[in-house]
Amino acid sequence: MTVIPVVIDENICVEKCTICDVFCPGDIIYRLEKDKPPVVMYPDECWYCGACALHCPVDAISIIFPPEMLDCQTTVASLLEKPEL
Repeated sequence: MTVIPVVIDENICVEKCTICDVFCPGDIIYRLEKDKPPVVMYPDECWYCGACALHCPVDAISIIFPPEMLDCQTTVASLLEKPEL
């Protein structure tokens, strides 16, 4: 099951704006036609960075985090530990 990480409100999205397309570092958002809303082409490759939502001039973009990201129990200290050889 593919989780859609980026939801674009077509009622708010500004026609001909390409800001989300330009600022997406993963290159997953495309505005294929200027008179149609952008498309999330590769949702599985989203980094959940929020650059698209941050730069949207009309707040038409929401980032939807999967439950496993919201309930992460990994501590920062465990990520910094050196692996045993």
